[in-house]
Parts: sequence; structure tokens; C-alpha cells
Amino acid sequence: MNKKLLALAVSAAVMAPVASQADVTVYGRINNALDLRSPDEGDSTSDISNVSSRFGIKASSDLGNGLTATARYEFSTVTDKELNNINDLRIGTVGISGGFGSITVGNQWSAFYDTVGTHIDPTYTLGYYMYSSFAGGPYRASNTVKYSNSFGPVYLELDVRINESDEGADVAEKIRGDGAGLGLSFAATDNLTLAAAFDSEDGAAGAEDTDRTGLAAKWTSGGWYAVVGWHETEVGDVAVDNTSIYVGTGIGDSTNLMVGYQTASHDVDGDADQIILGVYHNMGGGLKLYYEGTSVSYDAG
Repeated sequence: MNKKLLALAVSAAVMAPVASQADVTVYGRINNALDLRSPDEGDSTSDISNVSSRFGIKASSDLGNGLTATARYEFSTVTDKELNNINDLRIGTVGISGGFGSITVGNQWSAFYDTVGTHIDPTYTLGYYMYSSFAGGPYRASNTVKYSNSFGPVYLELDVRINESDEGADVAEKIRGDGAGLGLSFAATDNLTLAAAFDSEDGAAGAEDTDRTGLAAKWTSGGWYAVVGWHETEVGDVAVDNTSIYVGTGIGDSTNLMVGYQTASHDVDGDADQIILGVYHNMGGGLKLYYEGTSVSYDAG
């Protein structure tokens, strides 16, 4: 009981200035897609699909002495069928930033994903098949304290998860138990960015201990870019590695084209390959139209 009361007191103290003096931003995104699927076997699962729609609130407040208090709530929303509209928490953080960098506490993007995962999976949705579902790449992490800062051309993120009770053990996010992650991004030149990340977690909810290592590089020139990424996930004695390459370019002022290929090798499930085509058009006024198509093949079927 004392621990719970202490946590409430700290939260109230940090959030009080945010509530009374904060700059507040309300934001959101509705992604409704025509989802057409043609599996090799069985019935088609074509549908109208909600693609990571969300609703959020961000707040910041000047504490003086170069310090800023921050808070953020972001919820997953259902937009394609008649259900409760707010479905799940995506991000819930409170933090403080200043000359030392930024510290945030709560449910948030992992250091691994922020620095390397965004390169390995730059798509809106279809890249997750290989990056996360097959190869175990992480997205967000619960019960997390994260430090981030820039040192000239180097950007650093370090997160520590304190989750011995296994609460919030969301398998979809891949990171579940106690652990830590480190991600580094280095602007080598004006056109080349290099990134590396490592993450280790204790087994949670009966799972094995997990280690992840990732590397990525992004090159830009004019309206063109190319991204190469690799990561390996080791769960106990079983390993899976994933390599990806994406090439993209602008077409006119409002349209972008991207082509990607990912391949993965699993010690138990064999190999998998994925080809992705993306076309993204900005209509203006906050409206975007996009197409993402993929072909995925597995040794298992």
C-alpha cells in the first residue's frame, strides 16, 4: 500500500504544473484501408481494415531553469467497425527534459525500434509481417524508463524495463519482461546515417530469455533514398535473422514510391521472403492516399 501511495504522490507532483500551465496538443490519425488478400490455400480474408488509427494528447510545461515537464497519452482506436472506439493504450508517459537530455517513464517506443527498427520497417503496416511477426522485432515496451539525448552527430537512446510482475506483457509488442535496450544513430555525412541497437530481456510469462541485435544504414541523394537493415533475435537456443532493403523516390511534389524486399531465416520454421510495394500521395489538408501491397512466402506454407 505504501508503494502505491508513493507512486500516486509522485505522479500528482509532476503532473500538477502540466495541468495548470501546459501547452496541450490534441492529435490523431484515422487509417481505413481496403484490405485485399489472396492466400494460397483457404478462403480469402479481404476486409475493410483499421490500420493503426490513434488518438492522442501531448502536453509540455516550462519548469524554469531550462527544464520542461512533458506528458503524453496515445490510444489505439477502432475505426472500421462498430466497437468501443478507444481500444488500447499505445503510449502513456510522463517525463522531464533539459540540457541533460530527456527522461520519460511509462509505456513507450523502445530504444531498439526508435533507432534501428524504423529503418528495417519503414512501412505503414505490411512490413511488420517479417520484422515483427516472423523475426521478433520489437515496437513499444511497457514499464519502461527511457533516456534520450543528442551529442553532435550521435543520437542515443537507453531504456530500462522494470516489470518483474509481467504486467502489460503484450506479445504483439515483443518486449515483455525485465530488461534493457541501447540504440545509437550516427549522422556520418549529410547523406549517410548509420544505426545500431541491442536489447536484452529476461523471460516473462513463461518465455525464454531474449537478445536482439540490429544494424541499419540510410543513404539519401536528391529525391532518392535507400535503407538497408539487419537484425537477429535469439530466444533461448533458437535464432532468427532478418535482412531488409528499401529504395524510394519522390514523384512530383506530392507522391512517393517505395519498393522493399525482406528475407529471414529461422532455426526452426525455415526461411521466409517478402516483397513490398508502396505508393503514397499527399492530397493536402491532412488527407493522404496510399497503397501498400505485399507478397509473402514461407517454407512452412
